[in-house]
Amino acid sequence: MCRECWERAFYAYGTAAIFQARSLRYRSLIRALTFMGIVVPLLIGGVVLGFGLHASYLPSLLVIASAVGVFQLVFSAWAIVYAWADNLEYSLESAAENFELSSLFKQLGTLAPEPPADLQIRYAAAQAKDDARRAADDKKGLTKKELRYGHRAGLRQFQRKCEGCQNVPASMDSTDCPVCGRF
Repeated sequence: MCRECWERAFYAYGTAAIFQARSLRYRSLIRALTFMGIVVPLLIGGVVLGFGLHASYLPSLLVIASAVGVFQLVFSAWAIVYAWADNLEYSLESAAENFELSSLFKQLGTLAPEPPADLQIRYAAAQAKDDARRAADDKKGLTKKELRYGHRAGLRQFQRKCEGCQNVPASMDSTDCPVCGRF
């Protein structure tokens, strides 16, 4: 049971790292979209307020703003169709719960020398919660690159050697290892 606790702690941590990275990517994309939606109208309004409607470069600026506006509409449609906001929310939730599960299994794994009487019950409750989280996370379609990233994060956190390169990762920089790199 102790070995299973440490394995589940390892994999929950790796999954948390994957969803944390996803949340950072979605947050950046949503912020860029929001910034574009605010800065273009503000720029046009600022030029008109500052120089009036008869500024010689206003027509050129409006053409550029229109092109950026079309790009923004396409970008916004992409965000809506691919549900960036929902994916951000899910990624944040999954990362938090997987970090919590990792800590819980790590704590249970350290109880091996003198296990408490209710260890089996605590393990079963944690296992049920972990199984439910894994099933939900699997529906989100983890890529092989993300799995290697999560594996490297777990190796680094728990100071384990990679089966491929025989190194304990010191950083999250990608390497050429087919097991813990190439992400």
